[in-house]
Amino acid sequence: MQSNTASLSVQQEKRLKQMGATVRNTSRYLNSLKVSGVCEAAARALMAEMTVNQLSDLAAFYGTMGKICSEVLDAKLQALHVNVNLHE
Repeated sequence: MQSNTASLSVQQEKRLKQMGATVRNTSRYLNSLKVSGVCEAAARALMAEMTVNQLSDLAAFYGTMGKICSEVLDAKLQALHVNVNLHE
């Protein structure tokens, strides 16, 4: 009977640790959302001061970076897929 009580106590301890981790993770997530919102507001304010040409250049730059990122990501995923198939 004592082993059941001890086992239950271990289960309760594990659950409390999980709940604590969930609360910490939620707090971090909410903080990151707040920081993201502040950064977005700052970016919008900065961009509002930019000229049409500057904004156009910025959009073109990020469009190019997005394309390059997609290409590199695809290549890495294909290499990962090949490595997984080789090990099967």
